[in-house]
Amino acid sequence: MRKTRGSNLICIRSRDLQNSDIIGNSGSLVLHETIIADEEEQISICLHSAVIPNSFHNLSAYLKNNTLTFSEDGGADNTITLDDGSYSINELTAVVKTKMEAISPNTLTYNFSYSEINNSLTITTTSELTITINFIGDENIRRFFGFTDAIHTLPMTSNRAVDITDTRNSIYIRLPNLTNQKVIESNNGKYSNIIAHIPVPLSRNTIFEYQPSNPFCMSLNQKTINSIEILITFQDQHEKVDFGRGDWELNFLIEFHELPKNKRLSHSIHKDIEDKIKMFEKRKQEDEVSFNKLKDLISKSKIESDKDEN
Repeated sequence: MRKTRGSNLICIRSRDLQNSDIIGNSGSLVLHETIIADEEEQISICLHSAVIPNSFHNLSAYLKNNTLTFSEDGGADNTITLDDGSYSINELTAVVKTKMEAISPNTLTYNFSYSEINNSLTITTTSELTITINFIGDENIRRFFGFTDAIHTLPMTSNRAVDITDTRNSIYIRLPNLTNQKVIESNNGKYSNIIAHIPVPLSRNTIFEYQPSNPFCMSLNQKTINSIEILITFQDQHEKVDFGRGDWELNFLIEFHELPKNKRLSHSIHKDIEDKIKMFEKRKQEDEVSFNKLKDLISKSKIESDKDEN
């Protein structure tokens, strides 16, 4: 399978992987033949292309972003829990409105108005009661609605951009068993196992393709590859992408590169010392010549001065 200073294309389908978990974001492929680089070679790998289903939810209990807590007129907190799913902003506000009104202690009516021009959401009610929504923390739907980490009082309008992806607008392809020191993640500042970062289109329940014109190629520390482990996550490595067992395909390009050869030193330590001694002696001789010339010049100058006095 090895081809010196050449390349190999490895095509992987998620359904063919071993050790796949129930959500379908990871697994391993054991190669029939081990890929081996010679001593003077280095292996690099890159994600050449991919076909990925946009089958994962933007809101779910697993992502811990499926709740909203509100209170009416200083009363007790009321919390609604949303079903897992992939929502648009209008679908989400419609469901939230229904659930809030269903448990409203004062049987209030809530209104949600989304402005696509400003990408902002306004929440109001016709009641004069004090209504607050607790958007403290990250484990709620506040980023969907475009609000900062705080308790907000109605009427209220988004004070940050509405983000229906809840900041999960891209996925990361990781190779846990292939080591490198080329990629650093911003969330921890440490070296990472990321091989590719793929933006996610908003078209849910469709297939999208990844075909970079200039893919990042990761140089590996190891000389052999006998298996490839794959893990697909959001930016936080602990947040797995739940594909709902939807099938994806990844195509990896493996290449061999000749390492630069180290040139042997043409002199030994002793020769280096000898060269320095010779240089010192040469400079000494040059200094003596310069001194003698200066001495002669001074002598001649003195003779001429004596003649002038006589």
